[in-house]
Amino acid sequence: MSVLRFILPALAAITMSVPMAQAQQAPKAEAPAVMLTMMTASHPEHVLLAFEKTAGLQPNFQTWAALSPYLEKANDADVPAIINRESNRLSRAYAEFDLSQPLVVHTTVHLDNYSTINGVLHLNEFTTATFFTYTIYGENVAIVPKDIASFGTLSIPKARMDEMLGKARGSNVTAELLLKPTVADAKTPFEYNHKDYSLLLAEIAEIRLWAPGITPQLVWNYRADWYQPKIDQTLMNLKPDGGQ
Repeated sequence: MSVLRFILPALAAITMSVPMAQAQQAPKAEAPAVMLTMMTASHPEHVLLAFEKTAGLQPNFQTWAALSPYLEKANDADVPAIINRESNRLSRAYAEFDLSQPLVVHTTVHLDNYSTINGVLHLNEFTTATFFTYTIYGENVAIVPKDIASFGTLSIPKARMDEMLGKARGSNVTAELLLKPTVADAKTPFEYNHKDYSLLLAEIAEIRLWAPGITPQLVWNYRADWYQPKIDQTLMNLKPDGGQ
């Protein structure tokens, strides 16, 4: 049974429409490849904090702390202290959480569905049903990247595609998505694999495709016009005379 049956009614509660896939032309602004390195994917705790803060909720940190993995092998005598410690840590993490910084999602995509006639790469992993699930502290969150289906077909010249495949040394690459949370729906969960998930809608700030290896190599990247990372802003503010 298609997951669309479950996710689209819930998604309609936080966005008026879900666009159908269309060919994504050359990005308007590419991130400077020389400055990019693969980032660490966001931990489920980080995703949950993003959801709670976007929704404007006040979590019960004691409840979360009581489900901490640190308790799995703890001595009974240490449990209260661990719960108190984790509750305080989670409370601080929530208070200091910066929603201006994107979440980082890693997923595998395949480069083998390329039309040499049309010069179009089809990424079947990016559709209107694409979402990413996280579970921690008894909570389930699904990140829904807005308009990700528009990246399901990319217009790429054959010479550029050959270069990408040469770097990838195969068809499997890691897609790195930088996602800025925008809307959190705490009232209309959707069921997936017998679990209820709360939806976190996010704008796509960047998509990067990385070839596997000890040092991953960038093969393609997109950056939204509205997104400017802090590191870019810092570099732009640097002056040869020390800022004088």
